[in-house]
Amino acid sequence: MGNEHYDVAVVGGGPAGAVAAATAARHGATVLLVEKAIPEHKPVQCTGLVSLRTLEEAGIDSDADVVLREITGASVYAPNGRRLQLGGGRTRAVVIDRQRFDLLLLERARLAGVDVRTETTAVGLEGAGLRLNHNGRESVVRAKVIIGADGPRSRIAQWKGLPEPQELLVGFQTVAPYEPEREDAVSVFLGSALAPRFFAWAVPERPGWARIGLGTDPGRNAHRHLDDLLRKLGITKPQGLTAGLIPIGPPPRTVADGVLLVGDAAGQAKPTSGGGLYTGIVCAKIAGEVAADCARRGDAEAAALAAYEERWRKLLGKELAFGMLAHRLLASLSDASLNEIVAFLDDPEILTLINEYGDIDSPSILARRVLQSPKLWRKAVALVPQAMMLRDLLHSSRREKSSPKMDLRS
Repeated sequence: MGNEHYDVAVVGGGPAGAVAAATAARHGATVLLVEKAIPEHKPVQCTGLVSLRTLEEAGIDSDADVVLREITGASVYAPNGRRLQLGGGRTRAVVIDRQRFDLLLLERARLAGVDVRTETTAVGLEGAGLRLNHNGRESVVRAKVIIGADGPRSRIAQWKGLPEPQELLVGFQTVAPYEPEREDAVSVFLGSALAPRFFAWAVPERPGWARIGLGTDPGRNAHRHLDDLLRKLGITKPQGLTAGLIPIGPPPRTVADGVLLVGDAAGQAKPTSGGGLYTGIVCAKIAGEVAADCARRGDAEAAALAAYEERWRKLLGKELAFGMLAHRLLASLSDASLNEIVAFLDDPEILTLINEYGDIDSPSILARRVLQSPKLWRKAVALVPQAMMLRDLLHSSRREKSSPKMDLRS
């Protein structure tokens, strides 16, 4: 026990863990990655709807048998049934085969020199060691830096006393025979009857099939809401069910002595959609680079690893803060208010802005454009007075970007 030594150990073999491990290896570190599941049998807890830039960040070509369908728009349904049609004309997102995507990233980590061990669970920390269990046999490996990519309720975070993400939602999803009105569009359903405080979805997959699901607060009867959604869509033969937690709102700290958190463990999912692939991969690259650098210098104290926190928050911190505020604002609205908002958005001028500036990775871009139209902004505030908080946050972000003394450590 304890005879194996690595510069970096990564716990969790999802996209964030695989990218962090591969990046650290490419920066000269010896890297171990442990994954408790068998990747080929791991259930997919994701809609698989991602932006094109997600594939670019992952370094995966769109022709790598990963893309199942191109998406050009969305149909958003208000609680009263009114439909808002968005997009069209060009590819704005793609639906991917998540299992294929994950396996490709793990294989790239192996090719980069990472020691990948599956069916291996991290069961504790021992000083600078990570205690592992593989098929009932325990061992300890030494690592200068440990990257926790082990999900919303990260055990690495718990063992190091790091806080959880600000909020945990629960998601339920099934795959079912379904013919959408538009094969190149996702459907989004709002309202307390189907998805209190978040939304429900139907994402076209392969021809004749779709991923149907919803997100809501834990403690609510999500399974019953999913049954209601399936009845609404006329679906009688769903194929299996997956469920998982969606972490939104990064905690105040994602580093500790010898440890970095990344992806869902760090609450880096987008609060407006729950998607975490793009943000997790962006942060994983930074995590791998900083971990390798600190291991090389022999300094893995929190003060040195804080370079990771500073860099990822500089890139994504304000966008995630905007998304968290937008999520909480929308979650507080009644069905009647959601009906009014969908009606407000169904306006040619606003639809033009949405179609030109809407971005699933950076919703604040569209919000800034609305702010530039006093007429539209006055209408928005009349409907949702709390939107003033979004404006204040965007203005604050703009002022900080222009300041050379910006403090990114918070």
